[in-house]
Formats: sequence, C-alpha cells, structure tokens
Amino acid sequence: MEEPNKKTTVLTERLSSIEHYSIKGKEPVQILRSIDLLMKESESWGIYGQSPLEIKLLLEILANIVPYHDGKCVLIERGMMRKKRVVIDHVFYIGTPTMPYNNMNVLEFLMFATARQKNHTVHRQDRIFSDLLALGLDRISLSLIGNLTKEEKAVVTLMTAIYSESAIIVFNFPEYKFDETLITAVQNISNSLVEAKKTLVLGSRNSDLIEKTCSHTAYVRDGTIIYQGKTDDLRFSYDNLLVTIKDTNVPEIRNSLQIFFPEHYFSVVGDSLLIYDNDKTKSDPLSVYEKIAELKLAPKRVSINPKTVKNAYKEIDRQYALQRQLFR
Repeated sequence: MEEPNKKTTVLTERLSSIEHYSIKGKEPVQILRSIDLLMKESESWGIYGQSPLEIKLLLEILANIVPYHDGKCVLIERGMMRKKRVVIDHVFYIGTPTMPYNNMNVLEFLMFATARQKNHTVHRQDRIFSDLLALGLDRISLSLIGNLTKEEKAVVTLMTAIYSESAIIVFNFPEYKFDETLITAVQNISNSLVEAKKTLVLGSRNSDLIEKTCSHTAYVRDGTIIYQGKTDDLRFSYDNLLVTIKDTNVPEIRNSLQIFFPEHYFSVVGDSLLIYDNDKTKSDPLSVYEKIAELKLAPKRVSINPKTVKNAYKEIDRQYALQRQLFR
C-alpha cells in the first residue's frame, strides 16, 4: 500500500526536447515529445527504452543538465526554467564514471566525499566500511579506483548519494552493462535511498537491473512514454508467458498440448516450447503442468515462468508495433 501524502519530487507535463533527429528528405523530428511523468519520494524509477540516446537525454533534462523546448518540468515543487541551467542542490546527478579520483582507493574516496560530515573520522570510516560490506562491495573497498571498470566506478559514485542530502538521485548509464554483483549493489543502494525518502531515477537498458532495483518503471519508445507504473504491475499485467518446456522433440509435445489449450499461444524456439496465455482472465500455469503429467509426455525440463520485466517489455513492444501498423 502506498504511503498517503508522499511528496512529489519529479513532475513533467508534455515535455519536449530541443534536440531533433535529422531524417533525410523529411522534416526534423524532436527526440523527445510530450513526456508526462510523475515521481514521488521513496520511489525508485527505472527508465527503459530501445534508444540509449532517448533515455540519456530524458534524464539529463530531468536533472536540469540540458534545457528543454516546451512543456513543464517541476522538481521538488519548483519549476525549472526551460533554457537557463542552474545547479540544483536537491538533485544529485551521476552521468560519468570519472567523478572518483583515480589515485585514491574506494574507501579513501568515500572518506573524501563525506569529509564535511560532522561525525568523528574513525566512526565515519567504520560506517563506510560496514556499508561497503553490506552492499557487497567490500572486495573493491581497498582497490585503486583507476583499476576499476567504468561500471564499478559508476556504482561507487552512486554509493556517495547515500551520504548526500539530495532528494533526487539521477543515475544515467543506459549504455553500461552491470554484472550480477554490481546489480545487487545497486539494489542495496536503492533500498537505502528509498528508506531515506529519496527518489532514485535510473536510466538503463538492462531489464534485470530495473526488475531488482526499481519500484517503478517508465518505457520511452520513439520519443514518447508508452508505459509507466509500478514494476510489479508491469510484470503481472504484461508477461503472458506461462510455461517453458525444453526437449529434443518439442513439436510433438506442442501438437499434444494444443488440443487441450486452444486459448494459448505456442511458440517453438530451438529446443524450447514457449506457452503463452492469450486469455485476459489469466490461466493457472499449473494446469499445463498437470496436463503434461497426465499425458505422460516426460519432457527434459518444464519451467513455470516467474513473471519478469524482460518478458513484459517484449509484450509491450509487440502491442506497440501492432498499434503502429493499425494507425499507419
């Protein structure tokens, strides 16, 4: 259940970019058009899309890094001027991995970044090292920053946001690929930021990162928002994959099951049979599993789909493509 009276931290209405795509033989098209977003404190947002450029530009506008053409952008209930760029104390923007100093190790850099805090140096160092341990970053705590990957540097910079007083944290790396260790660290950092009633806005094309890190998500496609809402609502509303069956003879298994599940969609991909629910009432995947056992089909492996952001995005893409074909 959502907390009542949560403060609005980011609000955009019909926001459009100054930047345009140049299309040969046609009029230039704005990269972003009519963007409507509403974010509140204690929320973590994953901005997903096909184009890293669209994601990156949107987050730069939200952080007041670049100007916008028209529409409205309000941060912490304060309207942003369209063309005048000012540094905003309540926004912590991370868009480059070069913020940490290469000649420091991670612990030294975090001590340097928090030097203005009033607590004792030893206590602060103990807290930071404990945080590194809790976040799963203790393995790099004494590593020279110059020896880290760009993804590790970005996550170390994000960690400094925990100690900041900023209300909005913008993490803008849609072109980066984070491994499982770093995804877990970002997830833990996100939890810490949400507990502190901050808003995290994360730009990424990694659906696993968004699923594990973000309470909300928005999908920007062809310059507009085609979905926004809670991440769990996205998963359960749009991921229609019920069951995956792996076997060397999936066509025969498909033919046997299709008779009993005419409302389902069957797709053979290599040695996998994917069974989708086309019924708006949402079927129980266990009914498919029970029918497999009843028919004694005995495939090598049967997996019930856990409902993922990745599959949900694919379904949104499919519906979006159909709509575009209909309205051409």
